[in-house]
Amino acid sequence: MDYCGVEFTAVESAGGSWKWQLSILDTDKMRTSGQATSRAAAIMKAHEAIGEGLRTNASPDHEAQLSKLVRDVLHILHGARSLPPAEAIQALRPFVNTMHRRASENDRLADASAAAVGALVQRLEDKGVATDDLWEEAIEASLSFANEASYPG
Repeated sequence: MDYCGVEFTAVESAGGSWKWQLSILDTDKMRTSGQATSRAAAIMKAHEAIGEGLRTNASPDHEAQLSKLVRDVLHILHGARSLPPAEAIQALRPFVNTMHRRASENDRLADASAAAVGALVQRLEDKGVATDDLWEEAIEASLSFANEASYPG
């Protein structure tokens, strides 16, 4: 599987537990394996480890980080409709969490993207399905944010 450009696997081991493992270039700053009680938990833990590692290994340039973050979420959004709701939530949740943790910078497009993706995730969590309008709003708001992040004024 792939998450944010990092390959990982989740396999069931003897006894019914699950193990996950990452395939990465810089193992000094990233946890590369772990165990979980279910496949979904293993995937979630791998996604969390990837997110932590990418943040640790990220360049100090804040604008470049935001640009990559929104490009990644756009990639996820375009493919997430075909995923089961739980997997779509797992794929989109790191973006929502990162955007909510960042300092408010009076960036309306970033805030709109975070709000739209957050609403989509919330609807998927609550109802298990989201309307095409919610998907399109998340994509359009994130695309606007991506365009601004790529070409800052």
